[in-house]
Amino acid sequence: MSFNGNGARFTGDNGYGQDVDFGAEIAGDGATPLPVGVYMVISVATVTGFPPATAGEDIAEGDILVVKTGDVITPATNDDVVTLELTDKCDLASWTMEFSKEEIDVTTLCDSVKTYRAGKADMAGTMNGVFVAGLTDAVDGDLQEFIDIVRQDGATSWDKYEQQEEIKLGFFYINNDTNIADEMFVAAPYQTYGMSLGGEMGSAQSFTANFRFAPKTYTSDAGDTITINPTFYRIGADLSGT
Repeated sequence: MSFNGNGARFTGDNGYGQDVDFGAEIAGDGATPLPVGVYMVISVATVTGFPPATAGEDIAEGDILVVKTGDVITPATNDDVVTLELTDKCDLASWTMEFSKEEIDVTTLCDSVKTYRAGKADMAGTMNGVFVAGLTDAVDGDLQEFIDIVRQDGATSWDKYEQQEEIKLGFFYINNDTNIADEMFVAAPYQTYGMSLGGEMGSAQSFTANFRFAPKTYTSDAGDTITINPTFYRIGADLSGT
């Protein structure tokens, strides 16, 4: 098995983060290729025009499909997708993710050594950054998860956006530089559970936010509900050697 970019070594500068919003839906017609962009699959035809499986499972509802320059992906009728609109998190300086499973002790008196089973996967993370006006305090942004946001333009306007909780969809990139290797990211629905702001003389106005992954649902125009789960993606992998 061979992959493009195997052996590449990455630094923190190779990665970044993006917030994701749902855009317009596109219904496959068997003739029109998808434009360059990023999509989420919301329906798969019996005879599909999506890329075939070569060493794993077929594409399914809730999967992310990336169309690069030169790709020709022509969805069949009933191959439907929704466009994903990506916004760079340019206030982000670093992020970490922790993957763990609960350790369950199932030892009985008949065992000679202690015996364990793994529980459900638990995924959490931390984001650190520098406060950037218009990004950190954006409407539907991380700060609004905890506090009301008011925008006042002198005497001409007053807009208040109330605190709200939601599960967001984010892309957390391991590598976004195709000159180095394949594009790699975690598509992660997440909910923010803590955020701290601070100021210190001679230092950047920084913030820290804690989050956990959680399944997110999308309701299509047809009324179907699709669940999106945290998934690691590698775009540009060459499986021809399998």
